Amino acid sequence: MSEVEMIRVDGAAIKAQCEAILVGWGMDAETATVTAEVLLDCDLRGIDTHGISLLALYAGWIRGDGFSLAAKPEIERDGPSYGLINAHGGLGFAVSVQAVEMAVKKARATGIAAVGVRNSHHFGAAGYYARLAGRAGLVGLVATSTKVVCLVPPGASKPVLGTNPLAYAVPRKDAEPIVFDMATSTAAGNKVRMHHLKSLPVPEGWVVDGQGQPVTDPHEAYKLVYEPGEGGLTPLGASPHLGSHKGYGLALLVHFLGGALTGGTFAGSVNGREGKPEGDNIGHFFIAIDPEVFRGVDAFLADVEDVSETLKSTPSVDPNRPVMLPGDLEERVRGERLKDGVPLAPALVKQLSAIADELGVPFQLIDKNAAVN
Repeated sequence: MSEVEMIRVDGAAIKAQCEAILVGWGMDAETATVTAEVLLDCDLRGIDTHGISLLALYAGWIRGDGFSLAAKPEIERDGPSYGLINAHGGLGFAVSVQAVEMAVKKARATGIAAVGVRNSHHFGAAGYYARLAGRAGLVGLVATSTKVVCLVPPGASKPVLGTNPLAYAVPRKDAEPIVFDMATSTAAGNKVRMHHLKSLPVPEGWVVDGQGQPVTDPHEAYKLVYEPGEGGLTPLGASPHLGSHKGYGLALLVHFLGGALTGGTFAGSVNGREGKPEGDNIGHFFIAIDPEVFRGVDAFLADVEDVSETLKSTPSVDPNRPVMLPGDLEERVRGERLKDGVPLAPALVKQLSAIADELGVPFQLIDKNAAVN
């Protein structure tokens, strides 16, 4: 579906709708506001898979066990340069903001700090939390474990890992931080889902079957990624010849940081998931680094600008597609959507309307263009 066919919704309406649904599910107003801000930020930046559309996904998840939307996070370990927070089965958005703020405060005192979260659920886009550290003038690094097992290690026949996202942010002197956010798989599972919905062939290298052979049929690929069995997503690199061992290594690093260090569950474990008292037990990990303690913040920022200017002045093969820094495209999209509204698929709007109706909360996703007309 093209954006011409989309419904355009003002960002304030998206935030209000998110808050209404989350409170309707039992989340307190303050936590709902923070969560809605994270979801809206993704929609404004064009990261549509991690915006308000997640509420349609969560609607199914919270009908199962392990969600505690009214949970209050508890700080379990608190040292000069480290901390660990128990989310007690709540969604991961607000507790992750708390963890970043905690890491930033500690890093300003000690130079570098790390804070983990356990017993959490999905936290949206990792880049949001890295950006918070970058805006505070610190280097931020974010890793999270996952609950969906869909990534096939090189040479294996079945998936063991998740997409295991990794993000970083680097502060700049007079601009938004440089923010990079990636799955450690060649493609995100949601991209395969979109090809399935549109019946578009999946690019070769995204998905393999149980014999390690590439799968391009979108419907077969969707089943391999989202249904138990053999086959699934490839690690970043797609094949051993192209370096999939590197993506595999990164995926492991992300789990060791986000899962093993925090006490998060390894969803692909052959030893089962015993001792799972609070749902998925996803773990998040946040590192903040203060450039001041290494060489002074001004010198660091000057070098960051040197790198930025050099990259942006590099001749491009296509004059209409200049070299950009990570996050530049999202910033451009954000400016456009703040002005024109966020495009939402009619099918998604219908789903959200049904959720709002079921909860008895106001429906606020009004087509911005229709309102003008």
